[in-house]
Amino acid sequence: MQAMYRNLHGLANLNEAVPESGEARLRWLRGTRQLDVMSPKLRNRATALTLHLETDREKAVVVHDFVKTLPFGCVPDYSALTASGLLKLGHGDCFTKGMLLVALLRAAQVPARLRFVSLPANFLYGIIDTEEDTTMHAMAEVLVQGQWRVTDSYVPDAALQNSAIKKLKEEERQLGYGIHIGGARHWDGLSDASAQCDKEDAASLPTVDWGVADDPESFYADESHSELRRNFATRLKWRLAAPLVNKRVAAIRHGAAQQPQLKS
Repeated sequence: MQAMYRNLHGLANLNEAVPESGEARLRWLRGTRQLDVMSPKLRNRATALTLHLETDREKAVVVHDFVKTLPFGCVPDYSALTASGLLKLGHGDCFTKGMLLVALLRAAQVPARLRFVSLPANFLYGIIDTEEDTTMHAMAEVLVQGQWRVTDSYVPDAALQNSAIKKLKEEERQLGYGIHIGGARHWDGLSDASAQCDKEDAASLPTVDWGVADDPESFYADESHSELRRNFATRLKWRLAAPLVNKRVAAIRHGAAQQPQLKS
């Protein structure tokens, strides 16, 4: 994945070395309003997941795998949501599941953050039909053994991903139903892993790297990202469309026949 960004798009190397201690590490351990790492419910879950694990890599993989078990589902308005709120909700999308993963890792004293990119929108084929060429996407970055490792393989739950792969094979497609057919199903904590794109398929790779942030709120609060903020009409559209999107996702997960695509 780092070669994907660096070589194909001339973007920054995601895997820059970071000291194991000091401000560079502490920066990505702090809580925010959305990353409510002091929430008892969230801290209890982080402790239960990582109890007796010794290394950041082990903790990162276990937390990743837990977040992956949560069903993928569109959250129409993530602006009011916290990580502990998502834990209670029980399902999420790339922004909200990423937010939960980062918060759980920070609660377990593993530095983590989100990186925001633009992805070609055709991986959403079969879920929602958009007139835009690209869509915003959030990927988690975790500091493991002094290097940042990027992953979004926790976004689709295993049942959805398996059904989507089967449908893509039947239709002889590379992208659709929220994934890439060659995308990662697992993460080892030592390499980069994406379910939505494949480094061997240039057409699936991010087109823009918008940089890193603690959470969606802090990312969109940055004035340099003001043009990316959802306006009222867009927020209303997603609020109305979310139940239909989630119904479509559930049908794919359970292998139901394809329904008409939904317009965004």
